[in-house]
Amino acid sequence: MSKLCMFPTNAITASKIIFLPYFKTLKIGWQYNSLMCQGVEKFVEEFLPEIRKNNPDVKFVLQRTHTPADPFVVGEYVWNRHRAKRVGWRTEYQILSIVEEFALGGDYRSGKRRGVKPRLPRGQEIWDKETMGHDVFKIVSKYKYDENIDGKLPKTIDHKHLLHKKY
Repeated sequence: MSKLCMFPTNAITASKIIFLPYFKTLKIGWQYNSLMCQGVEKFVEEFLPEIRKNNPDVKFVLQRTHTPADPFVVGEYVWNRHRAKRVGWRTEYQILSIVEEFALGGDYRSGKRRGVKPRLPRGQEIWDKETMGHDVFKIVSKYKYDENIDGKLPKTIDHKHLLHKKY
């Protein structure tokens, strides 16, 4: 009776995992024919085909080596953000739970700094406070002004990374 409650119940979630739009790559690395990596090999055989089928836009990288190395699962997001977890001596169900955690944004737990932020890096944002009264793309020079180029330049108000700040 005690063994009955020890069975994992998350095997069905493999067919329901859909990654966020800002998730780009899932990398899985393990050593071939190693006891420490048996869970990773079972995960790749059982659950990865279902996850791949539901997420055609995500790139999957499998790195199987013959040299001794710790197995890792790495999730890469936009703007070079990533999460990595060591999965040595884990079962395939535990690895499935880690991949599901990556699909949700990097962490199950809620908190200010837990998950991967979908927000742009500060260098890519244009704030409306920075552009008050002028267009940052417009060239204002009596020596380098060209009417043909000025009409083709983008407008700050139309920029896709323009943010309106409250204060």
